[in-house]
Amino acid sequence: MLIDFTIRNFMSYRDEVSLSMLASTTVKECEGHDGTSNVSVIDNNKRILRTAAIYGANGSGKSTVIAAMEIFKAMVLQSFVDENVVKHLSRLYYRFDVDNAQAPVCMQMIFICNGERYRYGFEVFQGKVLAEWLYVLLKGSIKENYCFKREGQNIKVNSKVVKGARGVDKKTRSNALYVSTAAQFNVEVAMTVKEWFRKRFHVLSGFDDTLLFTARTFMHNNAIRSQILEMIGIVDNCIKDVSVREHVKEVNAQDPSFEILSRLDVNMPTDVSKQIESIEQHEFEIQATHNLYNGSDVVGSESLNFKLESLGTTKLFALLGPFFDTIQNGGVLVIDEFGTSLHTQLSIELLKLFYSTMNVLGAQLIITTHDTNLLRKDLLRRDQIWFAEKSSEGASDLYSLVEYKIDQANSVRNDAFFSKDYLLGRYGAIPYFGNLEKFIMEYGGKKEE
Repeated sequence: MLIDFTIRNFMSYRDEVSLSMLASTTVKECEGHDGTSNVSVIDNNKRILRTAAIYGANGSGKSTVIAAMEIFKAMVLQSFVDENVVKHLSRLYYRFDVDNAQAPVCMQMIFICNGERYRYGFEVFQGKVLAEWLYVLLKGSIKENYCFKREGQNIKVNSKVVKGARGVDKKTRSNALYVSTAAQFNVEVAMTVKEWFRKRFHVLSGFDDTLLFTARTFMHNNAIRSQILEMIGIVDNCIKDVSVREHVKEVNAQDPSFEILSRLDVNMPTDVSKQIESIEQHEFEIQATHNLYNGSDVVGSESLNFKLESLGTTKLFALLGPFFDTIQNGGVLVIDEFGTSLHTQLSIELLKLFYSTMNVLGAQLIITTHDTNLLRKDLLRRDQIWFAEKSSEGASDLYSLVEYKIDQANSVRNDAFFSKDYLLGRYGAIPYFGNLEKFIMEYGGKKEE
């Protein structure tokens, strides 16, 4: 479970901001007693939100939060084996303030794994790890213990908590995380952290990757296969079955570390997009089975390549693999631009899966979206609704609806019309178009010469 994610001096975020999944003590709605709830309760008193949705204008910083999460994961998984990962991240500081060029990029995540709470973070600057820390709150404890603290190459390890780490500090490069290095040498706490990010923290980084994940899951997990077929059948009752076949071929591939940055049009040095020649890539041929009719009589079946199905059906199929995998196994699923090509009602039903009795492990979904129809108080609580807004200096801010003040004295009430008020600009984080009437008057009557 994710509790909190904090970034500072990263891309459009100059100042420190945090996305918190802790349920607000002032919000009590959507906590049902029929097995459905927007909140998971752990340790009898901690209330963790199951979903969060980030809204904002184009270019406001929504996708930047998702990019930060994906890069955080890449740092943990890859910094030991890829000497460029830290260097790439240190170049992504906030560019529009001279002071920030001399400040580190900072990130921290607090999460729960195997019933224990971890607080892990790092600072990088000019291609090196400036600081790094890991704390753990063990089961039954009320005070967290440090696992290690790092300042530059000075790494202090708590031998009472961390076992088998002797000498790993000397093997840790200045451009690699200690937690990534320690995991390579089978240090248990580092392996726990790394495995959580590898298996339980998923960021959807492109439609093709998502479709591939679902196709592979569809082939090898019978329970999820049945769930996908049932859901596809509910949404599109013309599809009677789906089949998947796997092919392997050799291709050239790009360094995947910061793949999300290509979607954000971030200009990176050429070494970021270096090619790795002749690797094996798995391709999946997906076929949908439809009834074949003679008039109104079913006389057989006809297979259709899934590429010829509607974009919405294809997108739904791709999403269902990560959705059901996350719900079945627990963990966090992060999706940028959720709802694209999906009907609003379908998006609503997908969110409801995380509130349903299926979600016994308290799996979480974090999305960015422009779909204001999801801003319903029976679907999203005020502490689940987040806004990204950019200032005139180009600095993004991130805030939740529950902490937003309409004026100095009044917060947003739980009976407010969230979607209508948002579009009216009462919560900020909407596009500002300037004087469009002047633009139309100036260019509307012009003819090409």
